[in-house]
Amino acid sequence: MNFKKYTWLMALFIMGLGVACRDESLYPLPYNDRVAGAYLRMYSITTNVFDINNLASSGFDVTYEIVDEANGDNLQEVEFYVSMRRGTGVTGEALIKTIPGSDFAAVPEPTYSEYKRARIRLTATETLAALAGITAAPPPTWPSGSAGLVYPGSVAVADQVIYRWQIVLKDGRKFSVLNPQRTNVAESNNTPNITTGQFYNAPSTYTVSVRSLQAGAWTGSYTLDQTEIWSPAHSAALHSSSYPPSLNQVLFPSQTVTLAIPANGLSTEREFTVTGYRGTNITLRINLENGTVFVPLQNTGVDCTSEREIYLTTPVAGSFAGNTTLAPGLPQATVQNRGSYNTAQDGLTAGQIMTIGLDDDADEYGRRNGYCTWTRRVKLRLTRI
Repeated sequence: MNFKKYTWLMALFIMGLGVACRDESLYPLPYNDRVAGAYLRMYSITTNVFDINNLASSGFDVTYEIVDEANGDNLQEVEFYVSMRRGTGVTGEALIKTIPGSDFAAVPEPTYSEYKRARIRLTATETLAALAGITAAPPPTWPSGSAGLVYPGSVAVADQVIYRWQIVLKDGRKFSVLNPQRTNVAESNNTPNITTGQFYNAPSTYTVSVRSLQAGAWTGSYTLDQTEIWSPAHSAALHSSSYPPSLNQVLFPSQTVTLAIPANGLSTEREFTVTGYRGTNITLRINLENGTVFVPLQNTGVDCTSEREIYLTTPVAGSFAGNTTLAPGLPQATVQNRGSYNTAQDGLTAGQIMTIGLDDDADEYGRRNGYCTWTRRVKLRLTRI
């Protein structure tokens, strides 16, 4: 028995010695010496439009999350560039501003994020000032099918403002996307899984459209009613057979609310207080975008667990096909997922209606995972008093 024990111990010793002394040059990948990159996630965007009637209060407003192996500490700065498209014409690109990495801060609890975030607003005023510095048109072949354009001195409805950002790490490496308006630049991080992948959500470029909104539109007192609630993952047939009755509930009780432009908000933003949402009061923010009501990702502050809170976000485009056999509270007819308003109305006349579509109980990144129960799509109707 002692001999067997001795033999076993010697075998373990030899195996350990072999592992300790093996040639690391034979490793298929140099894991211990790897150098990781970084990407800048678009965590939440406030608006997709500039208001031509109030450019002084318009802007590109985004909360970013920097992801690197040091939880965001490797970031030196973020450079923001801008160009403009009108029809088939595209201008060259100009630097707007540089944001230092020190502007990014850790996310307060409760959160699952280990990375730092910063809310960055590029105002329309500083955007147009940067565009005004573009005095020469880019080569007409960049991008393909577009003509070179010199900034015309102002923007008009239907123009597109194109933002691009580049992150600079403390070791000097830069990550962005290839910008066709700068033919000699091919940045490092231009793979589709990073720029277009839902998990990464780091496109490094974003387009804002110039639209028109009547001054003071859609403000004042409205009645609020929840008209439908349903599961975005279910068909009408599934709602009829397997949608739990316990989930067919009123999350937004009927009440009177007051729409207003938030303090320091964009001219297209509106906010109002909802009383009785899951037993508490919340402030709901929306953005008016050329007939569509956009709901930026927002934290309700309502706890689901000790580490999770309920988030609201805008639904994907499309419609839910309901039918009259569904229970009251579920869609009785085809319902457009996203909310809407009539651009020919100002919302200041009694009886004018706006609808809001939102996904309730999304996760911290707006993915429709259902933190507490199921993610449910809710349709609200606001009627001017």
